Amino acid sequence: MTKTLMTTSMLSVLFLVVQPVIGHHDGQHSNGDKRPSPKQMMRAMDADGDGLISFEEFQLPDKHRGADRLDEADTDGDGNISRAEMEAQLNAHLEAVKAKAEARFEQADINDDGFVTPEERKQVAFEMLDMNGDGYLSPEELAAAQKSRRRPQD
Repeated sequence: MTKTLMTTSMLSVLFLVVQPVIGHHDGQHSNGDKRPSPKQMMRAMDADGDGLISFEEFQLPDKHRGADRLDEADTDGDGNISRAEMEAQLNAHLEAVKAKAEARFEQADINDDGFVTPEERKQVAFEMLDMNGDGYLSPEELAAAQKSRRRPQD
């Protein structure tokens, strides 16, 4: 395995562990966001009240985003993730991403010519938004699309 792939693999595992704690910030948090604010996290973990969270005070949430992927990666069930388990998990994830990308390409290549043109991209995007298939986008359809984009995606 190349050093770059190993580094990428290790960063992926690190992301799976750390990202659930710090959360994903895309600048578009809605009021319905269920992630705790930094102040809430501080209150929950700063046991000695010094305004800092020490390693001893730090805790991973019981149910955090990505926990299922970590559990799946531990294929021998020993509670640890070996390099081989991590690489297998990463390869499975990459295969799933590849399959999804290929399916999206096939869907967007409306005329099956092996190319996705700007017009085809526009048509596919419009059809995805036009939930009732009437050929028009209503305010309700736009609101539903906007709402579905805000949901966290694993």
